[in-house]
Amino acid sequence: MSISERLYIRWLPDEASEPTSTLVLTTPRNRHFVDLRLSSPDLATLEWGFSGSSVGTPTHGKWIHEISSRTDHPEGEADEGDMFPHPTLPDVELERGRMRHPDTGEMREYEEAWKAVPVLPGGGGGPRSLKENERITVWLEMRNDKANRRGSIVRVGQYCQGIVRDGVKVSVQRWMWTSGTWTKEGQVGEFDIPCGATWSTLNEGETRVHGGDVWEIKEVTIS
Repeated sequence: MSISERLYIRWLPDEASEPTSTLVLTTPRNRHFVDLRLSSPDLATLEWGFSGSSVGTPTHGKWIHEISSRTDHPEGEADEGDMFPHPTLPDVELERGRMRHPDTGEMREYEEAWKAVPVLPGGGGGPRSLKENERITVWLEMRNDKANRRGSIVRVGQYCQGIVRDGVKVSVQRWMWTSGTWTKEGQVGEFDIPCGATWSTLNEGETRVHGGDVWEIKEVTIS
């Protein structure tokens, strides 16, 4: 399980900047992730949101997109880069590669810095009460082909993020466990994403029906 926070992006040869609050939550067994890039500091607009599977190696990251806010054909989005340890910061990795610039549409070389955020215990959820130092990861998936609607929710420890693409409409949510309660940090779109299911009692392999959609509980990991 991992929580990755982006510190900056640099479109070479430009200077580095961080116009967003970007957080990636990844499950430990299926390597499924939800990556949300919300405007900073208000978290009121979505620069990019996507989910899928991480299939890379420690030295070369590769992320297969299954849902994307930018396209209804996410399989065509290129997302891979070489990974390097930061020369001075032990918990930071550098990612370098080529991808499409969101403003110009051209393929550009880039560098991103990613910080590993510690996964904290607490927040409830799972098949039983969590012990004091136990951390939990939950992944729920929804696919309604008849309605052209897909969704994914990933919770890792103290963070939960969800994304739903409903036709051409995209909705996202980010939640954080803080001061003994779950607080919604950001939301874009009106779809009612059931992030709260991840801190309720649930078992891997079960389903939850919410708003007429069936959400499959694909992974529950406690460590």
